Amino acid sequence: MRGQGSLSHFCTMLELMRARVFFLLAGACTGGFCQSAPPPAVTLAVDLMVSCSGPHFGQPIPVKGSSQPLCLAGQPFLTEKDVESAETRKNSSGQPVVFLTFHRNAAMRELQVTLKNIGNHIAIVLNGRVLSTPTVEAGSRMLYLDGGFTQAQALTLVRGFYVRAPKR
Repeated sequence: MRGQGSLSHFCTMLELMRARVFFLLAGACTGGFCQSAPPPAVTLAVDLMVSCSGPHFGQPIPVKGSSQPLCLAGQPFLTEKDVESAETRKNSSGQPVVFLTFHRNAAMRELQVTLKNIGNHIAIVLNGRVLSTPTVEAGSRMLYLDGGFTQAQALTLVRGFYVRAPKR
């Protein structure tokens, strides 16, 4: 059974590596190698955009590719609570982006909403500010945050998704 022992050892080592990465992302620091304070918790709201003449939330938002400003529908279909993991990646231009995956139920909800809204705009609201208003081109179960981030900003943002806001 030598093969099983090796596989078991490999899986144990993989779990240890994943735990170390999580603690680094979550801001667990020893020996003064990290920032003294963890990053602030991130807020995220992904909402449909609708005509401002009907029921809506907030002020009109200028949207590239739309002849008139649009407004938030007011009920986000994804929030930071739905995020399962966050990591940095590079976009097609080589710039840092944050890639989000969602818990199973949230991923299925996103897929249903995006499939029903192909051609419409959504708003990605990060920490209370509209980051982008992309057009839904296809159904999706994941999300890229592309806000012209530096690598350091992207890493801080990723770490922020692993920090939970205090209960009120």
